[in-house]
Amino acid sequence: MGRKALKLAETTGGPEGAAAPKLDRRRAPDTAARILDAAESLFSIRGYHGVSLRDIATQAGVQVALTHYHFGSKEDLFGAVIDRRADAHVAGMADALVQARQVAGDQSTRRRAIIRAFITPIVDRSMRGGAGWKNYIRLMALVANMPQQEAFISPFRQHFDDVIAAYVEALRALHPEMDEGDVQWGFFFFQAMITHILAESGMLDRQSGGRFSSSELDAMVERMVDFVGAGFTGLGAGGLA
Repeated sequence: MGRKALKLAETTGGPEGAAAPKLDRRRAPDTAARILDAAESLFSIRGYHGVSLRDIATQAGVQVALTHYHFGSKEDLFGAVIDRRADAHVAGMADALVQARQVAGDQSTRRRAIIRAFITPIVDRSMRGGAGWKNYIRLMALVANMPQQEAFISPFRQHFDDVIAAYVEALRALHPEMDEGDVQWGFFFFQAMITHILAESGMLDRQSGGRFSSSELDAMVERMVDFVGAGFTGLGAGGLA
């Protein structure tokens, strides 16, 4: 075989004129991403228990065997969905807290800055991050409302527990006069409010007769900051500060 034929054989998988080997669709670079996108979308709507690997494969347009090939079990796939965007999301929340802790002013001003720092990156991802981030944020809210001892939730705990603890500690340090339990309760009530709002359930639309929309997340941020800030005051954060 001459040099030209040999080089052609190296690039096509056969002698000159032979057809190139068939592409292994299992290894196509977009297959795993399509499976993750489909899983993220379905999990965010139906939850972990309401989705099967067959459902995910159908939405992704692949065979069920490919979900096993790329991710193994449904639990492993769920973990991969959480992992994919977690580092970027945690980094955004952590950066927002660093900036909030640099805000000067009285306790009320600094408390509002910390509360705003927690919710703003979440809303920004949901409203301006595209469909994938919208699904991811909705899924994180759904996961936060599930029994936290479930094994499949462990990736959520591993990624987010530290940054959540940092926010709680920032509020505790700001309000040494408060009982630590009240700080924990106050932040838990805040989280519960967020997880309900991020579901965009349409409840606000119905109860307001269509005057307001559950999807107007930007419009809720400052109202939420005011409401939660006042709630901490009620629990003993600086008296009437």
